[in-house]
Amino acid sequence: MVISVGLVVDDDPHMRRLFSEALRREGICVLEAKSGREALKLTQTAVPHFVVTDIEMPDVGGLELCRRLRQLTATSNVPIIIVSSAAGSLGEDATAAGCDVVLPKSCSPALLLATIQRLLVKPPGSTGQQ
Repeated sequence: MVISVGLVVDDDPHMRRLFSEALRREGICVLEAKSGREALKLTQTAVPHFVVTDIEMPDVGGLELCRRLRQLTATSNVPIIIVSSAAGSLGEDATAAGCDVVLPKSCSPALLLATIQRLLVKPPGSTGQQ
């Protein structure tokens, strides 16, 4: 997998560290944000190849972050993965917000990496739209 920058957004430092360390072990440069607001500021100076975000955060939550990232030209097509303890109940809300995949917060780093790889590999003739 050839990826240079990923953005991990979670107000829980343990979860942020867990996902970030797994991605770094794969050679991915990881930007971290502890809130949706901080993530939006980071994307003004560095455009990630993908975003992994928590759903519930104190300022800008994961669904709102998805909506805002989809409105920005630079991040409109960036794959977004939401991790949530309520993964099974997000369905239509997550899709409407622009999320590509919802994973359970307890997912393994291996599942997260496989999901990222799947989202970033575009089949021949693909327009890049998910």
